[in-house]
Amino acid sequence: MSANDVLEAYVGDVVRRLPRRERDEVGVELLGLLTEMLADRPHDAKGAVEDAQVLAMLRDFGTPAEVASRYRAPGMVIIPAEQTRAFVWTALLGVGLQWALTLPQVFAGQSVAQWWFSGGLGALWWPGFMLMMALAASALRSRGWLKRDWRPRVVDPDRVERLPAISGLVAIAAGVIFMVSLPWLAPAMPGPLPRVLAFDPDFLRVRAPLVLPLWLSDFALRLVVLSHGRWSRATRRVDVATSVAFIALLGWWIGGGPIFQAPLTDEGAKGALVLVIALIVFDLAMRLHRRRPRLRAPGHVA
Repeated sequence: MSANDVLEAYVGDVVRRLPRRERDEVGVELLGLLTEMLADRPHDAKGAVEDAQVLAMLRDFGTPAEVASRYRAPGMVIIPAEQTRAFVWTALLGVGLQWALTLPQVFAGQSVAQWWFSGGLGALWWPGFMLMMALAASALRSRGWLKRDWRPRVVDPDRVERLPAISGLVAIAAGVIFMVSLPWLAPAMPGPLPRVLAFDPDFLRVRAPLVLPLWLSDFALRLVVLSHGRWSRATRRVDVATSVAFIALLGWWIGGGPIFQAPLTDEGAKGALVLVIALIVFDLAMRLHRRRPRLRAPGHVA
């Protein structure tokens, strides 16, 4: 084949991926561009270009599918680029949580194959549900229904919103009260719940009490921040140290022996704690990321 035959075959492979009404115009434009590029290539004594040079030029230019995508208008965006990371993390955490809750069935005697074709694959409903919601949101955005007007605002990561902060303190207090009371509440519960929720005595005696000073210190820290209305460098450091201490303690809970007497409950609780550690690590990384120096406008005086 001559060099022109190779170019025409390449252009034909590109335009067949385009709508019919655009093929002629794009074909003429692309063939002219490639011919000019070929003319700039070194020629032999007879003024011809070697086949290897033609193929090398086309490989550098891109595959026909890649070139055709350059001429196509962008289609409907299902997940905006700025939301991709949050979408992926939410999907992975949702699947991981469901696996953590169903994997203990394998340790209780269910085969891995049975688990995979029930809870394993079944957990993938969550990314599918998220994708369908993103598709619906994309359709609404294309009609202008979810368009948000931008308004300038001052971003102050150290400022504390009092209502959410108070709500968080109430939630923390309620959770701590429930967890501390659970060893005494469980025996009074009906049916098999006392046996299912029975704590391991060694856990209650050795590992569990250490969470109380951590909870109290975290609660006191948030009260101080709430009273001042903003975070300071010192309170930020204490907050990071508390998060690291929680990670270490929960890791000891997982690896230091049983938490519950019932094996199935124990495995489920440890799987949930693994997710809690992952969430704490993620939140800690995000907080440290936000503490990076912010960009300042040129000529700004601190």
